[in-house]
Amino acid sequence: MISLLKNRKITYTLLVCLLSLKAFSQTNTFPPSGNVGIGTSAPTMKLDIVGWMKLGDTQSFNYFGQDAAGGFIEQVGSTSATSKLRIQTSKNGDGSNYAYISIDPMNGISFNHLGNGNSNVGIGTATPNEKLSVNGKIRAHEIKVETANWPDYVFEDDYKIASLTELEKYIKENKHLPEMPSAKVVEANGVELGEMNKLLLKKVEELTLHLIKLNERIEELEKNNQKAKTN
Repeated sequence: MISLLKNRKITYTLLVCLLSLKAFSQTNTFPPSGNVGIGTSAPTMKLDIVGWMKLGDTQSFNYFGQDAAGGFIEQVGSTSATSKLRIQTSKNGDGSNYAYISIDPMNGISFNHLGNGNSNVGIGTATPNEKLSVNGKIRAHEIKVETANWPDYVFEDDYKIASLTELEKYIKENKHLPEMPSAKVVEANGVELGEMNKLLLKKVEELTLHLIKLNERIEELEKNNQKAKTN
């Protein structure tokens, strides 16, 4: 009687396992090809998942999947801490040379690196030579360029300004203002906005000094002319 009861339990357990395996195999497969399918009966990769993937507990977890808008990787943090999403790549698995993009809902998006990389970012180019290289147009409401050595020194008493005669001679010989890059240089190398703004301001300040001197000469000539008329 006891043996028969044990046999019934074993038979029942095997039946449950077979039914579960049958139901499981409808969406999850482990074919002889070596590909594993979750949510699909025809996996084409070593791991083929149709649906979302979730890693972590209910307080903080990661989502990998696709919705109506396209594929996504999402990290959802707990209510007590701000979550970040970090996408990282390394050189041959070297932990000392890697780059990553960090997306923080509070602090925005940042790109950084560790090791021998340069952390340059390219938009429209695969070989950026600057921190941000854009092969195309940029549209913005405001651009702030930080620079030093602003040319207020032009108004110092010991600043030596070229005379208009010297300036005229230089322009005839070089076809551009002193210190300013030529058209060929600009076409070849572009313009550094910070440095160019400094140079333009310097030329405006020098021009202002020339105008002040010319105005002083005009006023002096007018006075002399007025004296000549009264005499």
